[in-house]
Amino acid sequence: MAREPEIVTRYRLLAQENDPVAQFKLGEIYRLGYQVRRDVDEAVIWLVRSARQGNSEAVALLRRMEADGVDVTRRVEDLPPPVAAPRRPSSPPAAPRSRAAPVRPSAISDPLLLPGLEVETDPLAVGGPEPLPDLDRLRRCADQDDLAALVALGNAYREGKGVTADPAEAARLYGLAAEGGDLAGQYSLAMMYDLGEGLARNDALALKWYLKAARQGDAAAQFNIGNMIRQGRGTAADPAVAAKWFGLAAEQGDTAALFALGALYESGTGVERDEVRAVELYRAAAERGGAEAQFNLANMLRQGRGAEADPVEAAMMCRRAAEQGLAAAQVNYALMLASGLGGEVDEVAATHWLHRAAEAGEPRAWLPLAIRLERGIGTGNDLAAALGWYRRAAEAGEAQACYHYGLLLATGEAGPVDLDAAERWLRQAARSGVPALADDARRAADALAARAGAGS
Repeated sequence: MAREPEIVTRYRLLAQENDPVAQFKLGEIYRLGYQVRRDVDEAVIWLVRSARQGNSEAVALLRRMEADGVDVTRRVEDLPPPVAAPRRPSSPPAAPRSRAAPVRPSAISDPLLLPGLEVETDPLAVGGPEPLPDLDRLRRCADQDDLAALVALGNAYREGKGVTADPAEAARLYGLAAEGGDLAGQYSLAMMYDLGEGLARNDALALKWYLKAARQGDAAAQFNIGNMIRQGRGTAADPAVAAKWFGLAAEQGDTAALFALGALYESGTGVERDEVRAVELYRAAAERGGAEAQFNLANMLRQGRGAEADPVEAAMMCRRAAEQGLAAAQVNYALMLASGLGGEVDEVAATHWLHRAAEAGEPRAWLPLAIRLERGIGTGNDLAAALGWYRRAAEAGEAQACYHYGLLLATGEAGPVDLDAAERWLRQAARSGVPALADDARRAADALAARAGAGS
């Protein structure tokens, strides 16, 4: 059985002592699938326990989950009060590793009643604020060539913890640790070269140091090497070699590598195309909380590629990705809700998800949201809002949006009449490759032109 990650164990121990902050963080870990298999039921249990102790962040998050359709009004057993005993000090977590490129309650207590709170929380802030490092101790250890201290001191300078941020000094310290053979130092130095932080960006040197860390078995470095080779950065592009590096990281359970390798198998890039294998890899990454993998798996299950078509599981996977903020998944999930694919039709929820995707800047959401706002589907009529979304879609080149935007400008139903602008947008829609739309737009534009000529 795999060992539970240290951060999860740390929060679990504190949560079991009825620490409301730890309970909230543990709930977030399970909700997001951060270093554990995603489990919404387990997430709700810990969030409810935290909320009962007055944690406003837990209350707000439960309300958001409830609005998204998660059952949070369940019975959750209260924990016994903690025994008065000193807590063992926990060791600080390892420095976060950036990616160079683009996781049953007992029926005893009453259900939680959620008050009307609207408090925003950052769902990705897993871990909370960390104590400032003891810089004096780190410097003394670093002066004695303690490689771990060099890396920790480098982290402090890179992140500006207890000292003015100085990426160049961080890179120097990482370099000393890297030259001494320290894996974390090698990875961190590679990252600085990769991102151009503290020193000039250099893909070849980034690749060199990632390789040194990768040969020590570091999965994150193996993934980054695969990404660089796939993109042809620091070396010639070679998708077959990239696939091998992704495979090494995937064998260690690296979520990003599982997804990347799945994408190669789905497209047949660098490997023989194998949609069954792609589904297996996407599923493994999806179970670890990878939103992109959940989205791709949902698409393949919906289309019956690599596995028997399963619209119910497709909808569930698409929703999991949508809940993590993946805008493309939010659009797809909205369309599934609107059509009843994988479940019952829910126009209100469909509009809700389209709105979230549109606000996140997803162009595919702008037109369908505008149509629903204009027609009052799943929401009240809001012509002014519809006009704004039609405009954004029209400016992005969506012909149907140009047509609807032009009509609203011509009629003045959503704001001031602007016949000149209306005709311009209708003429643009008339250049559409869809004959019926082009004909309708052309007739409307001609009518406006004739009306303007008659009035002159």
